[in-house]
Amino acid sequence: MKKRIFSIFLILSLCVISVSAKIVKGYSADAKSSAGLISFTIESIDFRDDLTRIYGKLVGMPHTSNRIDEIFIVTSSGEPIYSTDIEGVDMKRYFQWEDSGEIEVEIDFPAMKPLRNFSIKSNGPKGVSETKFRKSASAKPAKKTAKTKRK
Repeated sequence: MKKRIFSIFLILSLCVISVSAKIVKGYSADAKSSAGLISFTIESIDFRDDLTRIYGKLVGMPHTSNRIDEIFIVTSSGEPIYSTDIEGVDMKRYFQWEDSGEIEVEIDFPAMKPLRNFSIKSNGPKGVSETKFRKSASAKPAKKTAKTKRK
């Protein structure tokens, strides 16, 4: 019986890993200084101990195609931080903009501290696109989560 309880406890502890997270909303794009065929909007950024995930949308011309070969953040100090994964489109593969001209994406980066001002840049065969962001002064307070389930 003790072995069985220990086994169940071990399996559960492997499935649930405690991760400190800080979800931040309130980033606005600076439309005047953005350039290129692809622009970005940010719903929220999840700053975690193991990664940083941006939840947002790619915005482009409806009924056209494009391709992203790399995405990276440029911090206010000029340091580039390259993405490690993206959900919503595949890197180095063409995708089609639908009627709305928006595609929901989740972009993963290495773990980093919360940023106030930065740019998201993408490179592809149609050139470089850049959208600059800043943290709004009237942004909602950050939400902390204590546990995250992992597969």
